[in-house]
Amino acid sequence: MKSMTRLLSSVAIACLLSAAAHAQNNGATLFQSNCVMCHGADGKGSTPTGQALKVANLHSPEIVKMSDADLANVISKGKKSMPAFGSRLSPPQVEALVSYIRTLQKQ
Repeated sequence: MKSMTRLLSSVAIACLLSAAAHAQNNGATLFQSNCVMCHGADGKGSTPTGQALKVANLHSPEIVKMSDADLANVISKGKKSMPAFGSRLSPPQVEALVSYIRTLQKQ
């Protein structure tokens, strides 16, 4: 019985890790197709479009300290020059973007 419990626990952990990796890959793809033009691949907003629109540097202390819910809200509803993506992206896609942005901030 203990070996079955260990096996099921291992499978559950593997599934969670796989789901997290998939969300991360999905977030990277979504970022590439929706955000890079303004925020740049590194998220610093140093693209010509980003500079013209004065977009947020996703590494700035102001953005880093935002909660995931606040960041998701900005992505969904927009803010200043940032358009709203809530009609184009599903809530899980927005969550994947938030997760990806958090990984960019660690780089």
